[in-house]
Amino acid sequence: MKGFMVELVNKVEKTIEKHQMIQRGDRIVVGVSGGADSICLLDILYRLKPVYDIVLTVVHVNHGLRGIEAKKDAAYVHQFCQIRQIPIYLKSVDVEKVAKQKKISQEAAGRLVRYESFFDVAKKTTSLKIAVAHHINDQAETILMRFMRGSGLKGLGGIEPVRKDGVIRPLIEVKREEIEDYCAYYGLEPQTDQTNFEPIYTRNKVRLQLMPQIIQEYNAAFVSSVAAIGEMMRCDNDFIESYTDKIVQKHFKADKKKITFRVDVLLKQHQAIRTRLVRKAVQRVKGNMYDLSYKHVKAVLEMATKRHTGLSIDLPGGIRSEIVYTEICFYPMDSQNREDFCQALPIGEKVYIKACSGYFLVRIVDKKGLAHINLGKFIKAFDYNVINEVLYIRNRLPGDKITPLGMKGTKKIKDLLIDLKVPRSKRDSIPLVTNEKDILWLVGYQINEKYKYIDTMEKAAVIAFFPDMEVTKDDR
Repeated sequence: MKGFMVELVNKVEKTIEKHQMIQRGDRIVVGVSGGADSICLLDILYRLKPVYDIVLTVVHVNHGLRGIEAKKDAAYVHQFCQIRQIPIYLKSVDVEKVAKQKKISQEAAGRLVRYESFFDVAKKTTSLKIAVAHHINDQAETILMRFMRGSGLKGLGGIEPVRKDGVIRPLIEVKREEIEDYCAYYGLEPQTDQTNFEPIYTRNKVRLQLMPQIIQEYNAAFVSSVAAIGEMMRCDNDFIESYTDKIVQKHFKADKKKITFRVDVLLKQHQAIRTRLVRKAVQRVKGNMYDLSYKHVKAVLEMATKRHTGLSIDLPGGIRSEIVYTEICFYPMDSQNREDFCQALPIGEKVYIKACSGYFLVRIVDKKGLAHINLGKFIKAFDYNVINEVLYIRNRLPGDKITPLGMKGTKKIKDLLIDLKVPRSKRDSIPLVTNEKDILWLVGYQINEKYKYIDTMEKAAVIAFFPDMEVTKDDR
Protein backbone atom coordinates (compact mmCIF):
# COMPACT_ATOMS: atom_id res chain seq x y z
CA MET A 1 0.00 0.00 0.00
CA LYS A 2 2.84 2.36 0.87
CA GLY A 3 4.39 1.76 -2.54
CA PHE A 4 1.07 2.62 -4.14
CA MET A 5 0.93 5.92 -2.23
CA VAL A 6 4.42 6.79 -3.42
CA GLU A 7 3.30 5.93 -6.95
CA LEU A 8 0.35 8.31 -6.60
CA VAL A 9 2.64 11.20 -5.63
CA ASN A 10 4.84 10.31 -8.61
CA LYS A 11 1.74 10.19 -10.82
CA VAL A 12 0.80 13.72 -9.79
CA GLU A 13 4.36 14.87 -10.37
CA LYS A 14 4.23 13.42 -13.91
CA THR A 15 0.98 15.31 -14.55
CA ILE A 16 2.63 18.51 -13.32
CA GLU A 17 5.60 17.96 -15.66
CA LYS A 18 3.44 16.90 -18.59
CA HIS A 19 1.43 20.14 -18.51
CA GLN A 20 4.23 22.33 -17.13
CA MET A 21 1.97 23.34 -14.25
CA ILE A 22 4.66 24.35 -11.79
CA GLN A 23 8.07 25.96 -12.15
CA ARG A 24 10.73 25.99 -9.50
CA GLY A 25 10.14 28.70 -6.88
CA ASP A 26 6.45 29.22 -7.72
CA ARG A 27 4.10 30.76 -5.16
CA ILE A 28 0.87 28.78 -5.22
CA VAL A 29 -2.54 29.46 -3.68
CA VAL A 30 -4.35 26.19 -2.89
CA GLY A 31 -8.14 26.15 -2.64
CA VAL A 32 -9.05 23.80 0.24
CA SER A 33 -12.60 23.00 1.30
CA GLY A 34 -11.60 20.30 3.78
CA GLY A 35 -12.98 17.45 1.67
CA ALA A 36 -10.93 14.47 0.51
CA ASP A 37 -10.03 15.94 -2.90
CA SER A 38 -8.59 19.24 -1.68
CA ILE A 39 -6.90 17.74 1.37
CA CYS A 40 -5.21 15.11 -0.81
CA LEU A 41 -4.09 17.89 -3.19
CA LEU A 42 -2.66 20.01 -0.38
CA ASP A 43 -0.86 17.07 1.24
CA ILE A 44 0.75 16.00 -2.06
CA LEU A 45 1.85 19.55 -2.89
CA TYR A 46 3.28 19.82 0.61
CA ARG A 47 5.31 16.65 -0.03
CA LEU A 48 6.50 18.10 -3.35
CA LYS A 49 7.65 21.38 -1.76
CA PRO A 50 11.32 20.42 -1.69
CA VAL A 51 11.14 19.10 -5.26
CA TYR A 52 9.96 22.43 -6.70
CA ASP A 53 10.94 24.80 -3.88
CA ILE A 54 7.37 26.13 -3.90
CA VAL A 55 5.61 28.43 -1.43
CA LEU A 56 2.07 27.39 -0.52
CA THR A 57 -0.80 29.51 0.78
CA VAL A 58 -4.21 28.01 1.55
CA VAL A 59 -7.61 29.66 1.05
CA HIS A 60 -10.75 28.22 2.67
CA VAL A 61 -14.15 29.75 1.94
CA ASN A 62 -17.18 29.28 4.22
CA HIS A 63 -20.29 29.67 2.03
CA GLY A 64 -22.55 30.36 4.99
CA LEU A 65 -24.93 27.54 4.01
CA ARG A 66 -24.14 24.70 6.41
CA GLY A 67 -24.00 26.33 9.84
CA ILE A 68 -21.94 24.48 12.44
CA GLU A 69 -20.73 21.89 9.93
CA ALA A 70 -19.09 24.62 7.85
CA LYS A 71 -17.35 25.97 10.95
CA LYS A 72 -16.00 22.48 11.66
CA ASP A 73 -14.62 22.35 8.12
CA ALA A 74 -12.84 25.67 8.64
CA ALA A 75 -11.39 24.56 11.98
CA TYR A 76 -10.14 21.30 10.45
CA VAL A 77 -8.42 23.05 7.52
CA HIS A 78 -6.91 25.62 9.89
CA GLN A 79 -5.46 22.91 12.11
CA PHE A 80 -4.22 20.91 9.09
CA CYS A 81 -2.30 23.97 7.88
CA GLN A 82 -1.08 24.94 11.34
CA ILE A 83 0.59 21.56 11.83
CA ARG A 84 2.41 21.94 8.51
CA GLN A 85 3.09 25.65 9.02
CA ILE A 86 1.23 26.64 5.85
CA PRO A 87 -0.25 30.18 5.84
CA ILE A 88 -4.04 30.16 5.54
CA TYR A 89 -6.76 32.68 4.73
CA LEU A 90 -10.20 31.85 6.13
CA LYS A 91 -13.02 33.67 4.35
CA SER A 92 -16.77 33.76 4.94
CA VAL A 93 -19.24 34.81 2.24
CA ASP A 94 -23.04 34.80 2.21
CA VAL A 95 -23.49 32.72 -0.96
CA GLU A 96 -27.28 32.73 -0.71
CA LYS A 97 -27.25 36.54 -0.78
CA VAL A 98 -24.84 36.60 -3.74
CA ALA A 99 -27.05 34.13 -5.63
CA LYS A 100 -30.11 36.35 -5.16
CA GLN A 101 -28.26 39.54 -6.10
CA LYS A 102 -26.82 38.07 -9.28
CA LYS A 103 -29.87 35.91 -10.02
CA ILE A 104 -27.85 32.72 -10.34
CA SER A 105 -27.97 29.34 -8.61
CA GLN A 106 -26.29 28.83 -5.24
CA GLU A 107 -23.96 26.36 -6.92
CA ALA A 108 -22.85 28.98 -9.45
CA ALA A 109 -22.61 31.67 -6.76
CA GLY A 110 -20.45 29.38 -4.61
CA ARG A 111 -18.03 28.82 -7.46
CA LEU A 112 -17.94 32.55 -8.18
CA VAL A 113 -17.07 33.60 -4.62
CA ARG A 114 -14.48 30.83 -4.27
CA TYR A 115 -12.53 31.91 -7.32
CA GLU A 116 -12.84 35.58 -6.38
CA SER A 117 -11.30 34.69 -3.03
CA PHE A 118 -8.53 32.63 -4.64
CA PHE A 119 -7.54 35.44 -7.00
CA ASP A 120 -7.75 38.03 -4.24
CA VAL A 121 -5.29 36.10 -2.06
CA ALA A 122 -3.09 35.33 -5.07
CA LYS A 123 -2.76 39.07 -5.66
CA LYS A 124 -1.95 39.75 -1.99
CA THR A 125 0.69 37.01 -1.87
CA THR A 126 2.08 37.65 -5.39
CA SER A 127 1.20 34.07 -6.30
CA LEU A 128 1.00 33.27 -10.03
CA LYS A 129 -0.65 29.84 -9.63
CA ILE A 130 -3.93 28.70 -8.08
CA ALA A 131 -4.24 24.96 -7.49
CA VAL A 132 -7.68 23.36 -7.29
CA ALA A 133 -8.58 19.72 -6.76
CA HIS A 134 -10.49 18.58 -9.85
CA HIS A 135 -9.74 14.93 -10.65
CA ILE A 136 -10.42 12.53 -13.52
CA ASN A 137 -13.93 11.66 -12.31
CA ASP A 138 -14.80 15.37 -12.31
CA GLN A 139 -13.44 15.50 -15.84
CA ALA A 140 -15.67 12.66 -17.02
CA GLU A 141 -18.74 14.17 -15.31
CA THR A 142 -18.07 17.56 -16.88
CA ILE A 143 -17.67 16.19 -20.40
CA LEU A 144 -20.82 14.08 -20.04
CA MET A 145 -22.82 17.09 -18.81
CA ARG A 146 -21.55 19.26 -21.64
CA PHE A 147 -22.37 16.53 -24.16
CA MET A 148 -25.94 16.48 -22.88
CA ARG A 149 -26.11 20.29 -23.25
CA GLY A 150 -24.88 20.09 -26.84
CA SER A 151 -21.48 21.73 -26.35
CA GLY A 152 -19.02 22.11 -29.21
CA LEU A 153 -15.46 20.87 -29.52
CA LYS A 154 -14.06 23.27 -26.91
CA GLY A 155 -16.71 22.33 -24.35
CA LEU A 156 -16.22 18.62 -24.95
CA GLY A 157 -12.54 19.08 -24.16
CA GLY A 158 -13.67 19.26 -20.56
CA ILE A 159 -11.69 20.80 -17.71
CA GLU A 160 -8.38 22.34 -18.76
CA PRO A 161 -5.40 21.04 -16.74
CA VAL A 162 -3.88 24.53 -16.94
CA ARG A 163 -5.81 27.74 -17.55
CA LYS A 164 -4.35 30.92 -18.97
CA ASP A 165 -5.17 32.79 -15.75
CA GLY A 166 -2.89 30.53 -13.70
CA VAL A 167 -5.40 27.96 -12.38
CA ILE A 168 -3.81 24.49 -12.30
CA ARG A 169 -5.27 21.04 -11.59
CA PRO A 170 -2.54 18.62 -10.48
CA LEU A 171 -5.04 15.81 -9.67
CA ILE A 172 -6.73 15.87 -13.09
CA GLU A 173 -5.41 12.37 -13.97
CA VAL A 174 -6.11 10.84 -10.53
CA LYS A 175 -9.23 8.75 -9.81
CA ARG A 176 -11.54 9.48 -6.90
CA GLU A 177 -10.85 6.04 -5.42
CA GLU A 178 -7.11 6.77 -5.41
CA ILE A 179 -7.73 10.01 -3.52
CA GLU A 180 -9.87 8.26 -0.92
CA ASP A 181 -7.24 5.51 -0.48
CA TYR A 182 -4.52 8.13 -0.08
CA CYS A 183 -6.43 9.99 2.65
CA ALA A 184 -7.23 6.73 4.46
CA TYR A 185 -3.62 5.49 4.33
CA TYR A 186 -2.18 8.68 5.81
CA GLY A 187 -5.03 9.13 8.29
CA LEU A 188 -5.90 12.60 7.00
CA GLU A 189 -9.56 12.30 8.06
CA PRO A 190 -11.03 14.84 5.60
CA GLN A 191 -14.42 16.42 6.28
CA THR A 192 -17.53 15.19 4.49
CA ASP A 193 -20.10 17.54 3.00
CA GLN A 194 -23.36 15.59 3.12
CA THR A 195 -24.88 17.77 0.37
CA ASN A 196 -22.50 16.02 -2.04
CA PHE A 197 -24.58 12.88 -1.56
CA GLU A 198 -27.92 14.55 -2.24
CA PRO A 199 -29.17 14.53 -5.87
CA ILE A 200 -30.23 18.19 -5.68
CA TYR A 201 -27.88 19.57 -8.35
CA THR A 202 -27.42 18.35 -11.92
CA ARG A 203 -23.79 17.43 -11.25
CA ASN A 204 -24.77 15.42 -8.17
CA LYS A 205 -27.39 13.55 -10.20
CA VAL A 206 -24.79 12.73 -12.87
CA ARG A 207 -22.27 11.65 -10.22
CA LEU A 208 -24.62 9.64 -8.02
CA GLN A 209 -27.06 8.18 -10.54
CA LEU A 210 -26.03 8.36 -14.19
CA MET A 211 -22.29 7.65 -13.98
CA PRO A 212 -22.61 4.54 -11.76
CA GLN A 213 -25.22 3.08 -14.12
CA ILE A 214 -23.01 3.67 -17.19
CA ILE A 215 -19.99 2.14 -15.45
CA GLN A 216 -21.92 -0.85 -14.13
CA GLU A 217 -24.00 -1.67 -17.20
CA TYR A 218 -22.06 -0.38 -20.23
CA ASN A 219 -18.37 0.42 -19.72
CA ALA A 220 -16.34 -0.22 -16.59
CA ALA A 221 -13.55 2.00 -17.96
CA PHE A 222 -15.93 4.85 -18.83
CA VAL A 223 -14.16 7.46 -16.68
CA SER A 224 -10.76 6.87 -18.27
CA SER A 225 -12.24 6.59 -21.77
CA VAL A 226 -14.12 9.88 -21.54
CA ALA A 227 -11.10 11.64 -20.05
CA ALA A 228 -8.95 10.39 -22.97
CA ILE A 229 -11.52 11.66 -25.47
CA GLY A 230 -11.47 15.02 -23.70
CA GLU A 231 -7.70 15.22 -24.06
CA MET A 232 -7.95 14.50 -27.80
CA MET A 233 -10.67 17.13 -28.14
CA ARG A 234 -8.51 19.75 -26.39
CA CYS A 235 -5.56 18.92 -28.62
CA ASP A 236 -7.64 19.25 -31.82
CA ASN A 237 -9.30 22.41 -30.56
CA ASP A 238 -5.95 24.03 -29.71
CA PHE A 239 -4.77 23.51 -33.30
CA ILE A 240 -7.98 24.88 -34.83
CA GLU A 241 -7.97 27.86 -32.47
CA SER A 242 -4.37 28.64 -33.37
CA TYR A 243 -5.23 28.52 -37.07
CA THR A 244 -8.27 30.75 -36.55
CA ASP A 245 -6.27 33.29 -34.55
CA LYS A 246 -3.96 33.81 -37.53
CA ILE A 247 -6.98 34.72 -39.68
CA VAL A 248 -8.25 37.04 -36.95
CA GLN A 249 -4.92 38.86 -36.72
CA LYS A 250 -4.76 39.31 -40.48
CA HIS A 251 -8.36 40.26 -41.32
CA PHE A 252 -10.23 41.60 -38.26
CA LYS A 253 -10.56 45.39 -38.23
CA ALA A 254 -11.41 46.96 -34.88
CA ASP A 255 -13.08 50.38 -34.66
CA LYS A 256 -13.90 51.25 -31.06
CA LYS A 257 -16.16 48.32 -30.07
CA LYS A 258 -16.98 47.30 -33.63
CA ILE A 259 -15.36 44.33 -35.38
CA THR A 260 -15.44 44.18 -39.20
CA PHE A 261 -14.03 41.74 -41.74
CA ARG A 262 -14.72 40.79 -45.33
CA VAL A 263 -17.55 38.38 -46.11
CA ASP A 264 -15.47 36.57 -48.73
CA VAL A 265 -12.77 35.88 -46.10
CA LEU A 266 -15.43 34.30 -43.90
CA LEU A 267 -17.10 32.21 -46.60
CA LYS A 268 -13.94 30.75 -48.12
CA GLN A 269 -13.07 29.09 -44.78
CA HIS A 270 -14.03 25.59 -43.69
CA GLN A 271 -17.26 25.48 -41.67
CA ALA A 272 -15.27 24.75 -38.49
CA ILE A 273 -13.31 27.99 -38.97
CA ARG A 274 -16.36 30.04 -39.96
CA THR A 275 -18.14 29.31 -36.70
CA ARG A 276 -15.06 30.26 -34.70
CA LEU A 277 -14.61 33.53 -36.57
CA VAL A 278 -18.18 34.52 -35.69
CA ARG A 279 -17.72 33.53 -32.05
CA LYS A 280 -14.41 35.39 -31.79
CA ALA A 281 -15.98 38.52 -33.29
CA VAL A 282 -18.77 38.42 -30.70
CA GLN A 283 -16.29 37.80 -27.89
CA ARG A 284 -14.15 40.79 -28.91
CA VAL A 285 -17.16 43.10 -29.00
CA LYS A 286 -18.99 41.77 -25.95
CA GLY A 287 -16.12 40.46 -23.82
CA ASN A 288 -17.68 37.00 -23.53
CA MET A 289 -19.87 34.52 -25.41
CA TYR A 290 -22.54 33.95 -22.77
CA ASP A 291 -25.83 32.66 -24.25
CA LEU A 292 -24.36 32.56 -27.77
CA SER A 293 -25.50 29.18 -29.08
CA TYR A 294 -24.83 27.31 -32.30
CA LYS A 295 -28.23 28.40 -33.68
CA HIS A 296 -27.14 32.05 -33.38
CA VAL A 297 -23.84 31.37 -35.13
CA LYS A 298 -25.63 29.40 -37.85
CA ALA A 299 -28.05 32.28 -38.44
CA VAL A 300 -25.15 34.71 -38.89
CA LEU A 301 -23.48 32.39 -41.40
CA GLU A 302 -26.72 31.95 -43.35
CA MET A 303 -27.07 35.74 -43.47
CA ALA A 304 -23.49 36.06 -44.75
CA THR A 305 -24.11 33.64 -47.63
CA LYS A 306 -26.88 35.91 -48.96
CA ARG A 307 -24.46 38.88 -49.08
CA HIS A 308 -27.32 41.40 -49.14
CA THR A 309 -26.23 44.71 -47.65
CA GLY A 310 -28.44 45.87 -44.80
CA LEU A 311 -29.28 42.38 -43.56
CA SER A 312 -28.77 42.12 -39.81
CA ILE A 313 -29.29 39.74 -36.89
CA ASP A 314 -29.59 40.63 -33.22
CA LEU A 315 -27.53 38.35 -30.97
CA PRO A 316 -27.69 37.73 -27.20
CA GLY A 317 -26.24 40.44 -24.99
CA GLY A 318 -27.24 43.36 -27.19
CA ILE A 319 -24.90 42.56 -30.10
CA ARG A 320 -25.86 43.03 -33.74
CA SER A 321 -24.30 41.41 -36.79
CA GLU A 322 -24.85 43.26 -40.07
CA ILE A 323 -23.84 42.91 -43.72
CA VAL A 324 -22.43 46.21 -45.01
CA TYR A 325 -21.68 45.73 -48.70
CA THR A 326 -18.60 43.46 -48.84
CA GLU A 327 -18.11 43.27 -45.08
CA ILE A 328 -19.74 41.73 -42.03
CA CYS A 329 -19.86 43.84 -38.88
CA PHE A 330 -20.41 43.07 -35.20
CA TYR A 331 -21.21 45.89 -32.78
CA PRO A 332 -23.18 46.68 -29.59
CA MET A 333 -26.63 47.93 -30.50
CA ASP A 334 -26.54 50.65 -27.86
CA SER A 335 -23.39 52.09 -29.45
CA GLN A 336 -25.36 52.68 -32.64
CA ASN A 337 -28.14 54.67 -31.01
CA ARG A 338 -28.79 57.93 -32.84
CA GLU A 339 -27.40 61.01 -31.13
CA ASP A 340 -29.34 63.98 -32.52
CA PHE A 341 -27.56 67.31 -32.83
CA CYS A 342 -28.37 70.71 -34.30
CA GLN A 343 -26.17 73.71 -33.61
CA ALA A 344 -25.80 77.20 -35.10
CA LEU A 345 -22.57 77.88 -37.00
CA PRO A 346 -21.46 81.52 -36.54
CA ILE A 347 -18.81 83.07 -38.78
CA GLY A 348 -15.25 83.08 -37.49
CA GLU A 349 -15.87 80.94 -34.42
CA LYS A 350 -14.84 77.34 -34.06
CA VAL A 351 -17.72 75.11 -33.03
CA TYR A 352 -17.12 71.68 -31.51
CA ILE A 353 -19.73 69.01 -32.25
CA LYS A 354 -19.31 66.10 -29.85
CA ALA A 355 -21.38 63.71 -31.98
CA CYS A 356 -19.04 64.39 -34.93
CA SER A 357 -15.84 64.33 -32.84
CA GLY A 358 -14.57 67.47 -34.50
CA TYR A 359 -14.64 71.25 -35.03
CA PHE A 360 -16.35 73.40 -37.69
CA LEU A 361 -15.17 76.82 -38.79
CA VAL A 362 -16.69 79.31 -41.30
CA ARG A 363 -14.58 82.10 -42.80
CA ILE A 364 -15.28 84.74 -45.45
CA VAL A 365 -12.41 85.14 -47.90
CA ASP A 366 -11.88 87.05 -51.13
CA LYS A 367 -10.86 85.50 -54.44
CA LYS A 368 -7.16 86.16 -53.75
CA GLY A 369 -7.30 84.58 -50.32
CA LEU A 370 -9.17 81.55 -51.65
CA ALA A 371 -6.26 80.78 -53.97
CA HIS A 372 -4.11 79.99 -50.91
CA ILE A 373 -6.58 77.54 -49.35
CA ASN A 374 -6.31 73.84 -50.08
CA LEU A 375 -9.88 72.80 -50.75
CA GLY A 376 -10.59 69.12 -50.25
CA LYS A 377 -12.84 66.52 -48.68
CA PHE A 378 -13.36 68.50 -45.47
CA ILE A 379 -12.82 72.07 -46.72
CA LYS A 380 -15.29 73.49 -49.25
CA ALA A 381 -16.01 76.94 -50.78
CA PHE A 382 -19.58 78.17 -51.15
CA ASP A 383 -21.46 81.11 -52.61
CA TYR A 384 -20.88 84.05 -50.23
CA ASN A 385 -24.54 85.05 -50.50
CA VAL A 386 -25.60 82.04 -48.39
CA ILE A 387 -24.12 83.77 -45.38
CA ASN A 388 -27.04 86.15 -45.45
CA GLU A 389 -28.83 83.30 -43.70
CA VAL A 390 -27.97 81.50 -40.46
CA LEU A 391 -26.06 78.25 -40.96
CA TYR A 392 -26.52 75.11 -38.88
CA ILE A 393 -24.79 71.80 -38.27
CA ARG A 394 -27.14 68.85 -37.78
CA ASN A 395 -27.54 65.17 -38.59
CA ARG A 396 -29.94 63.92 -41.25
CA LEU A 397 -33.70 63.80 -40.91
CA PRO A 398 -36.28 61.69 -42.76
CA GLY A 399 -36.95 63.10 -46.22
CA ASP A 400 -33.75 65.20 -46.43
CA LYS A 401 -32.80 66.00 -50.03
CA ILE A 402 -29.91 67.68 -51.82
CA THR A 403 -29.14 68.73 -55.39
CA PRO A 404 -25.81 66.95 -55.95
CA LEU A 405 -23.01 68.90 -57.63
CA GLY A 406 -23.43 68.82 -61.42
CA MET A 407 -27.09 67.77 -61.29
CA LYS A 408 -30.39 69.64 -61.70
CA GLY A 409 -32.80 67.43 -59.77
CA THR A 410 -32.78 66.56 -56.06
CA LYS A 411 -31.86 63.28 -54.49
CA LYS A 412 -32.69 61.88 -51.08
CA ILE A 413 -29.76 61.89 -48.67
CA LYS A 414 -30.64 58.30 -47.78
CA ASP A 415 -30.35 57.17 -51.41
CA LEU A 416 -27.16 59.16 -51.91
CA LEU A 417 -25.53 57.50 -48.90
CA ILE A 418 -26.56 54.08 -50.20
CA ASP A 419 -25.05 54.89 -53.61
CA LEU A 420 -21.85 56.01 -51.88
CA LYS A 421 -21.81 52.71 -49.94
CA VAL A 422 -21.75 54.42 -46.54
CA PRO A 423 -22.45 51.82 -43.79
CA ARG A 424 -25.86 52.25 -42.22
CA SER A 425 -24.29 52.43 -38.75
CA LYS A 426 -22.42 55.64 -39.77
CA ARG A 427 -25.15 57.47 -41.68
CA ASP A 428 -26.82 59.21 -38.73
CA SER A 429 -23.50 60.60 -37.47
CA ILE A 430 -22.55 62.33 -40.76
CA PRO A 431 -23.01 66.09 -40.27
CA LEU A 432 -24.98 68.30 -42.66
CA VAL A 433 -24.35 72.02 -43.14
CA THR A 434 -27.73 73.67 -43.75
CA ASN A 435 -29.54 76.97 -43.84
CA GLU A 436 -33.21 77.41 -43.02
CA LYS A 437 -34.43 75.66 -46.16
CA ASP A 438 -31.64 73.67 -47.85
CA ILE A 439 -28.74 71.33 -47.27
CA LEU A 440 -25.52 72.97 -48.46
CA TRP A 441 -23.07 70.19 -47.70
CA LEU A 442 -23.21 66.51 -46.82
CA VAL A 443 -19.86 66.78 -45.05
CA GLY A 444 -17.14 64.66 -46.55
CA TYR A 445 -19.30 63.49 -49.47
CA GLN A 446 -21.32 66.01 -51.52
CA ILE A 447 -22.11 69.73 -51.84
CA ASN A 448 -25.27 71.33 -53.18
CA GLU A 449 -25.10 72.45 -56.83
CA LYS A 450 -27.18 75.56 -56.02
CA TYR A 451 -24.66 76.86 -53.46
CA LYS A 452 -21.34 76.13 -55.16
CA TYR A 453 -18.67 78.82 -55.47
CA ILE A 454 -17.98 80.16 -58.98
CA ASP A 455 -14.73 81.86 -60.07
CA THR A 456 -16.57 85.04 -61.05
CA MET A 457 -17.64 85.60 -57.44
CA GLU A 458 -15.53 88.14 -55.50
CA LYS A 459 -16.02 86.46 -52.10
CA ALA A 460 -16.50 82.92 -50.86
CA ALA A 461 -17.71 81.31 -47.66
CA VAL A 462 -15.16 78.65 -46.75
CA ILE A 463 -16.51 75.98 -44.39
CA ALA A 464 -13.97 73.58 -42.85
CA PHE A 465 -14.39 70.50 -40.71
CA PHE A 466 -11.47 69.37 -38.54
CA PRO A 467 -12.17 65.83 -37.24
CA ASP A 468 -10.56 64.95 -33.92
CA MET A 469 -8.13 67.88 -33.91
CA GLU A 470 -7.82 71.44 -32.63
CA VAL A 471 -8.16 74.47 -34.89
CA THR A 472 -4.85 76.32 -35.06
CA LYS A 473 -4.35 80.07 -35.34
CA ASP A 474 -3.44 79.65 -38.99
CA ASP A 475 -6.77 77.94 -39.64
CA ARG A 476 -8.52 81.01 -38.33
